[in-house]
Amino acid sequence: MQQTEMFALLERKIEEMLEEVELLRMEVTELRDAKDALEAEKSESTRRLQSLLARFESIQATQSAA
Repeated sequence: MQQTEMFALLERKIEEMLEEVELLRMEVTELRDAKDALEAEKSESTRRLQSLLARFESIQATQSAA
């Protein structure tokens, strides 16, 4: 194999690796966005559940006082 062929092959491999790195970066960004969305959803669910539990406790306290 000649030196120019080796450089061409090396260049092609480097370009492929750079493309792969870019794809992986995009995937990481998507995963981070999905994680953030899931954390927000979890926080909202927790807040709603705490609100419901507080309402049940309030009702229970009212019934116990009666």
